[in-house]
Parts: sequence; structure tokens; C-alpha cells
Amino acid sequence: MSDQYQKWKSLQSHWDDDDFLKSLTPLMKLRYKRLDEKVETILAEKFETVHGKPVLLDIGAGRGEFALFLRNKGKADLWNYLGFEPSSEQLKQRDVKEFGMGFIQALAEQLPLPDMIAHGILLKEAIDHCFDPSKVFSEAKRLLKPGGVLVVTVTNDKSYFKKAFPFINRARKAHQTDHLFFFGPEDLRKLAEEAKFDRVSVETYNYLKLPRVLEKVLSLFGENINRGLLNVTDALGKSLLPDLGGGVILKAYIKENK
Repeated sequence: MSDQYQKWKSLQSHWDDDDFLKSLTPLMKLRYKRLDEKVETILAEKFETVHGKPVLLDIGAGRGEFALFLRNKGKADLWNYLGFEPSSEQLKQRDVKEFGMGFIQALAEQLPLPDMIAHGILLKEAIDHCFDPSKVFSEAKRLLKPGGVLVVTVTNDKSYFKKAFPFINRARKAHQTDHLFFFGPEDLRKLAEEAKFDRVSVETYNYLKLPRVLEKVLSLFGENINRGLLNVTDALGKSLLPDLGGGVILKAYIKENK
């Protein structure tokens, strides 16, 4: 194995996002909450035609944040959930100790599962942490049943505010030692198409971006007003600045057997 791989594996195996979580403003937390809602809606629409309890693989599950979201929404018994996370520290500190089929420490590039086991796979804010994103997409394709869906979310490296302030973007990327890659919408689309998914769609969201001090002030107006602002700016942004929002959501489907 290369020195770069060993260094990455060691970092990911002990990664702890405690400092990042402490840095989140209320508006940033609301963005993540909206993302969970968007992901759950995509999966629920796909799973509603599945007989029995569909299997959901949460790859890069972190502290089990999406599992906690499902539990709080009363969806814990609807899906057979299984989380995978490379970091032992994240698993020790997870938000839910027991959920679905549990949590396993494993790398996204090589999951210890048989072919065609899952109805849905989620990679939420995780693909840019992987060592070999192309292999991760191929692994997801292998694990999905016919008719299955892969949902990938990531920060948009091609957002309008990163294009407007490239020097700030470069400086921040230089300090993100946990990232080997930075993706835009078309980068994700290309990975899905190269993995031979049958249908792929990509959208961006989170167009509202303000300096940190202003985001803290805006948070004083409460969640309802902030949610309304996020919804309005997303609607305007998608019309005026397509593909340039702050976050990316990819949906990749496998054709159902006839």
C-alpha cells in the first residue's frame, strides 16, 4: 500500500468531528436538518413500492446522525438500517447506540456484504473523504438491488460563492486534511455514469451564504423565518444560478428487472 493510503486510512480510522460540530451556527445546523429531510423524502418515495422492510445502507454514517433523525421522525421501524463508518472515534461517540441492524467499522471502498443486498444506499457528506470515490460508486452499484437508488450529498466546490472568492476557497481547502477530493455537480454525475448507473440526476441547494457573524444574527429570528429564507433563496438560486448552490444532491438509479 502507498504511504498516502496508509496516512489516509490512519486519519479516517481515528477521525473525530467534535471541533467541527462545536463550530456550527444555528443556521448551519438548520441546513443539515433540511438535508436530512430532503434525503428522507427521496428514500421514502423510492421505498414506498418495496414489499416488506427495505434495506438502507448508510455509508460514512459518522455518529449516526441520520439514524437519529429517522428515530426522531418515528421512522425507525420502517427500514432495515445498517451504518458503516471508518472511524472508531465516531462510532464510540455516536448519537444512537442501537439502531436497525447496527453499525460496522468499515471503509466505503470495500464493504463486507454480498451483491444486491440493498434497496437504498446513502453517502451523506462522505464521498469527498474517501480514498477512491470511483471504487465507492462501483461498490454501491454492486450492493444495490434492481430498482435501487444511491443518494450522494456533498459540499459544492463549484458554488457561486466559491467562484466569487477563489482565494478563500483555496485557503480553506488547504487546511482540510480530511478531504482528498472536492466535487461539483458534474464531477458526481461523471462518477455515477462511469459506474454504469442507469439513470442519474443532480441538483444543488443551499444558495443562502452569509459571513459567519451575519448568520449568527439571522439565527436570532428563529427556525421558521430562517427556513423560509433558505427555501426562497433556493428557489431563486435554482432559477438564476443553476448548479451553483452550496450543496449537491445526486440520485443514481439501477433499472428494475422486467
